[in-house]
Amino acid sequence: MKKIFLLILIGFVIISCGKDDDYEPVETDTQAPSTPANLTVADETETSLKLTWNAATDNVEVTGYKIYQDGTALSSTVTETTTTILGLNPGTAYSFYVTALDAKNNESAPSNTVDALTVSQPLTFLPTLSEMGVFAGNLSDLNPADGVQLYEINSTLFTDYTHKQRLIRLPEGQSMRYNNTDLLPSFPDNTLISKTFYYNIDERDPSLGKKIIETRILLKVNGEWLAGDYIWNAAQTEATYRETGSTEAISYIDGNGQTQNVAYEIPSKQDCFTCHNNNATTFPIGPKLRNLNFVPSYTTQNQLDYLASIGMLQGVSANNISVLPNWENDNLLLEDRARAYMDINCAHCHQPGSSVPPGFMLDFRLETDFNDTGIYANRGEVIARFQSTLPTYRMPQLGRTVVHSEALQMLEEYIDSL
Repeated sequence: MKKIFLLILIGFVIISCGKDDDYEPVETDTQAPSTPANLTVADETETSLKLTWNAATDNVEVTGYKIYQDGTALSSTVTETTTTILGLNPGTAYSFYVTALDAKNNESAPSNTVDALTVSQPLTFLPTLSEMGVFAGNLSDLNPADGVQLYEINSTLFTDYTHKQRLIRLPEGQSMRYNNTDLLPSFPDNTLISKTFYYNIDERDPSLGKKIIETRILLKVNGEWLAGDYIWNAAQTEATYRETGSTEAISYIDGNGQTQNVAYEIPSKQDCFTCHNNNATTFPIGPKLRNLNFVPSYTTQNQLDYLASIGMLQGVSANNISVLPNWENDNLLLEDRARAYMDINCAHCHQPGSSVPPGFMLDFRLETDFNDTGIYANRGEVIARFQSTLPTYRMPQLGRTVVHSEALQMLEEYIDSL
């Protein structure tokens, strides 16, 4: 019996050995797919965008792709080599990259990273200035909000001796661009430009406070500039959007200690287009590149180079742009000062295509040859209009109710020199 049992046991061992000879181990797939290549972004809207890339390969099979948004994987994978990302915020910067997966969840190295910016919602004039996001903190302190940049111009427009604060805000990630001219740069859509007008209560001591009157705003929307005005309340706590003009009685003490009373004229919406329009196209007046080409009070660097250094201006440096002379600088040639003053104060109306009828034959742009300006032929009337405060005769007719004495003296000297 024992021999029989032993024979059976030996048989089982032989059979088992025979089966082991036919065993083939299961291979484990540890090889990751190749890296997806040439990731691109397109079709950006306010809340979505489209990603496209080249297919990856794998030793077995690529089963899907994982999308990373700002370094975090999205919850679902995709099987195609294109996908639309939804639920984004308007005017917001994002970064994306893609990896490939196989059936064993092996993950490839990441693709190239692409940066994307969703389209901003078109700007519009909201009921109050605080809603426009121009200022931060106490509104009357006029502290620019994040992303809002102070700028200054070398030769300024006269508005009844008001002080002016000039600000600009560009859409995130976008810049002004050189337009092959020393005049206006190209501004991206959703640019906001503001100018706030105020008087110091006492020019001898600005710490005594100020009276803020209005904040004018230009918005660039769908390639066109829109003009609006916000009128400050008596408490100086808010400014309200308004399209009708008005006159406000202002009293302040000048640098000589004399009380000055001004019937300050707030323009209507239509008045804005009288100056900010040429051939039915609205545009800013002050921030021409040549008028920004100097060292302003807020930095020790040339303003054009400073704006370029912070990413707000591209394609140009200060060395490539002319300078609009500062008409107040009496070290400059009298002709240069006078032409600069008329350029910034008068030329927006006195040039071809402007609101002034062409029969006047005046072109006060700085770049216009003197013989084509009409200054000499109309020299007597030019001075008479600068001397006048009659609303229908004075020059400029808008933005001025008092005589600009310092400029008038300079212009009289210039006209006498011709």
